[in-house]
Amino acid sequence: MSTDARAAKKALRREMKARLASLDEADVAAQSWTAQQSILSLPQYRRASKVGIYLSMPMGEARTDLLVRDALGNGKLVYVPYIHSERNSGANAGMSKVMHMLRMSSFDEYEGLERDSWGIPHLPHDSAEGRETAMGGLGTSKSASAMSAPERNMDSNEDGGLDLIVVPGVAFDTQMNRMGHGAGFYDRFLSRPCESGERKRPFLVGLCLAEQVLSVGQILMQEWDWRVDAIAVGDGRLLTSKRDA
Repeated sequence: MSTDARAAKKALRREMKARLASLDEADVAAQSWTAQQSILSLPQYRRASKVGIYLSMPMGEARTDLLVRDALGNGKLVYVPYIHSERNSGANAGMSKVMHMLRMSSFDEYEGLERDSWGIPHLPHDSAEGRETAMGGLGTSKSASAMSAPERNMDSNEDGGLDLIVVPGVAFDTQMNRMGHGAGFYDRFLSRPCESGERKRPFLVGLCLAEQVLSVGQILMQEWDWRVDAIAVGDGRLLTSKRDA
């Protein structure tokens, strides 16, 4: 990425952060409820058995509490982001942060999750290695992620992978472009299995407030950036691509 593009993205993220910080709690709550209702109406969501859902901050982004409760209440397997440090080998030796999607076991567990410094509910670190991952196996180790299909012990969809993922973003546009927070967690998570053909591509749904939908051309996309298939907006719009899930 060029220096100019990097600077432009940084400036846009800073602008969006200020815009979202100005919203009051009642507006965020109302828009979140509306946008989540749009996702609940999607046929791709209704027929999904394995879903990934981000756990939301109390302010500054659309909330996901209704989706989590609905999915768990309807017997879907729910996987949530878990970020940890992982050692790299070879030329890029060192530690880097990696996102996995780990299964949340129950509604009671969700209600009892502690919150991190950002106010985001998170899975207990001491439980991570015993949790089922979205891609098969248990825990966050590379060896678990690399297990072949017959070695996995999945109670649904033995090939692993998710049917649908609700993704956050700093901004979206009507061409399904997404700008994340800059860490690249979702792009790397999707690229590892999907681009190699190991897993089917999940249906990707952006969830956002009306203030996060920008004009086409404002979001600079790189070759590694993933576009979403639909965007549920807090003003009631459901923007969709032509992809048939």
